[in-house]
Amino acid sequence: MGMDSKPQICPERRATDRRREDRRAHPLTPPRNAPGWSEQKVQFITRYLFWCLGLAFFNLVDGIEPAWMSLAQLNTAMAVYFILHAGIVIHAARRHHCITRYRLAMWMDIAIVSVCVLNDPYTLPPSILVYIMVVLGNGMRYGMRLFGEALALSFGALMLVFSIRYMGSIQVFSPGLVFLNLFGAIILVYSYLLMSRIEEGRLQLEERSRLDTLTGLMNRRALYECSDYLFELIERQGRSVVVILADLDRFKAVNDTLGHARGDEVLQDFADILRESLRATDVASRLGGDEFVLLLPDTSLDEAEAVAQRIQARVREYAQLNSLDFGTTIAMGEAPTHGANLDEVLPRVDAALYQSKGRNDCPGIRRVEDLPGQVMLQLES
Repeated sequence: MGMDSKPQICPERRATDRRREDRRAHPLTPPRNAPGWSEQKVQFITRYLFWCLGLAFFNLVDGIEPAWMSLAQLNTAMAVYFILHAGIVIHAARRHHCITRYRLAMWMDIAIVSVCVLNDPYTLPPSILVYIMVVLGNGMRYGMRLFGEALALSFGALMLVFSIRYMGSIQVFSPGLVFLNLFGAIILVYSYLLMSRIEEGRLQLEERSRLDTLTGLMNRRALYECSDYLFELIERQGRSVVVILADLDRFKAVNDTLGHARGDEVLQDFADILRESLRATDVASRLGGDEFVLLLPDTSLDEAEAVAQRIQARVREYAQLNSLDFGTTIAMGEAPTHGANLDEVLPRVDAALYQSKGRNDCPGIRRVEDLPGQVMLQLES
């Protein structure tokens, strides 16, 4: 086969596979719409502000008496909310992202708002407006799923509260109250539809910003986001992950002799080889140039070496079929053995890769534990 022949990996299939890969969220990707700790603190402060307003409304305003509970019972409910919410805050400070905590806090908000609406002595209770804050607050911070859940739960709670409030006294259910709830419902439903469109466009832009435009693999930014999430799981659950660094040998010669367009095709086909050699839970990314980083969770070094050998065999086959003179050198390390995060493990793996490239008798795969003692001491210092 001539030097100018096309690669044996079908470009049409490659493009299709890459588009499919683009649409699929990786299972180790951090949760979308996960607010940072600073944003969560603002939300906690807002919750306590509304809590203080509710407490002041029922305890300090002259002539206001709870409609269904005694003041002592209502204050007890408010105190329980305060204590439970304090536990939520402490948990959030230690673990910033937790979908169960987001949901639990939302349920607590809806519950205490329902208690306040139930006890609001006004025929047209202004406290029902807080339901809108609950729905929008969760929707804008945690995505459309929790937005929809907050919307459904708030409407359900509101109907339950009204059923209790006006049971046996339907005549006080005024037209003004009906229209207020209809307007509120229209506002929330319209907000949901509008946010769903905005969210769809935002997610598409975010996904594109996380991908290497040439290969369709994760880019450096996405790699570090994913590794932060993965290494957090390792620390919390006692798991392990193998970090693999793969570098294409003699790739510059391919660019120089065949041109950058052909070099780009080689990089794209190498990315396809990585995809086909890994599990769905593994991470493949392009670090830059002709360097690629793989993260293999719950994998031993022996198992990772078998994966590396499979990749090298595929690359040799590809190079022979396309009359190309290039290969790949692979190095690997394991976390937490060789570091607690990617910034600690990757330099060690990179040193192993450098040592491997410097040896003619090396099979092209090297582990961090195989590094000479002097090199390891330099890295640790």
